[in-house]
Amino acid sequence: MRSALRLFVFAALASSLVGCAAVAPWERAALSKKKMTMDPDGLAVSMEQHVFEYREGATGGYGSLGGGCGCN
Repeated sequence: MRSALRLFVFAALASSLVGCAAVAPWERAALSKKKMTMDPDGLAVSMEQHVFEYREGATGGYGSLGGGCGCN
């Protein structure tokens, strides 16, 4: 029982350290490219959100104004 607990603690510690990495300042430019973002096409996401707001008649807290008629 104790060996299983030790194994579990060791596995938890090992898995938590896997994602840690130091990134040098000159390497950060490669990580901040447009293709690394969650939404690479901001205009398409904006248009989809506008259509959603128009159909639902409510905003989702994204800062757009207007009524449900779509006449901002």
